[in-house]
Amino acid sequence: MPKTVSRHEVPAGALAPLVHAIHAAGVHDGAWGQVLERIRHHLDARVLTLARHEFDSGTEATLYEAPADAQFGAELARYAARNPWYLSSDDYVGGRVMSGEELIGQAELRRTDFYRGLLEPRGLLHLLCGVVARQDGGVHCLAAYRAAGQPGFDARERADLKLLVDHVALALEGRWRWQESHDLAQALLALAEHDANPTLLVAGTTEIVWCNGAAELLLDRAQGLRRDGARLVAAAPSDRRLLAETLARIAEAAPGQPPVVLSLASPGAAQPVVALVRPLGPVYSRQAGARRGLALLALRGSQAGHDPASCVFAQRYELTAAQARVSALVFAGQPLTAIAGTLNVSENTVRSHLKQIFQKTDTHGQMELVHLHARICPSLP
Repeated sequence: MPKTVSRHEVPAGALAPLVHAIHAAGVHDGAWGQVLERIRHHLDARVLTLARHEFDSGTEATLYEAPADAQFGAELARYAARNPWYLSSDDYVGGRVMSGEELIGQAELRRTDFYRGLLEPRGLLHLLCGVVARQDGGVHCLAAYRAAGQPGFDARERADLKLLVDHVALALEGRWRWQESHDLAQALLALAEHDANPTLLVAGTTEIVWCNGAAELLLDRAQGLRRDGARLVAAAPSDRRLLAETLARIAEAAPGQPPVVLSLASPGAAQPVVALVRPLGPVYSRQAGARRGLALLALRGSQAGHDPASCVFAQRYELTAAQARVSALVFAGQPLTAIAGTLNVSENTVRSHLKQIFQKTDTHGQMELVHLHARICPSLP
């Protein structure tokens, strides 16, 4: 990898505006074409490319070029395996600047298909190449090409390209890190978007950062939770302080701690919404200009479809099949009368099973049982 460039290495002369433009392009990807055009003009080159060459496969892809010429990039890719400037991968060390003559003599170059098929028809001969980054089996290079009628690149131009390459490396590294994080976040959000369970990311201030489609529907219906502008509040006024205090506390907690389970009343509904609140740790906020703690809310409404036969909770506490069925229906919010009807047994039988469940799980009531069940089975549908 190229060396780190300190602030003291940013030139005060003609290169200063170029360095500033390079780092601006690291934020705004569409500006690279203009940046390369300015570097090309500074080096008095006919063509300038920023490309990735793969040594293992002998392939090349041009990322940006100046002047814009898709055909030149396509021809570079076509001749990549026969490009004599890439004969030895050992020459390509991050931050190094090389001339074409250092890599292969001009007499030998003129005898190659690469020269006759690509360079000669365009009148090109001289190369000055800077290694931006070396990763795995390939390199990113900033390559300047001059015409046969021009002189080769001199020591001053080599030094200028060396400094510019170091800054291009810093700008691209920042861009790549951001792109990798962004793409991973998008992939995870796309996965969560298709989850049937309502899921929300909420700041400690109760601001809703993101929610999936199932959560949007739940908020629209005010099932346990609803929107208050950009903030998340409990649908029932009696739960609002508890929710706000829990979010503030969990958002500041360290990731990896067990979830806090909340039961949120849903006005007009027979059963509450169970919310598992987990700390995610601090995340940078562009709007706030600082890091803020986030909490993940995974909501469980009706769990009637929960399969007691595969229930981790039932397995952990060695519940019998009948006890597992009762526990699942209690977790679904069904009252004892409804459970008895569902299982076609008497209420006394349900109470007997429930008493045994309390003993095995060391719980002392249905709500405590629901909370424990939610902590053990966080992936309930």
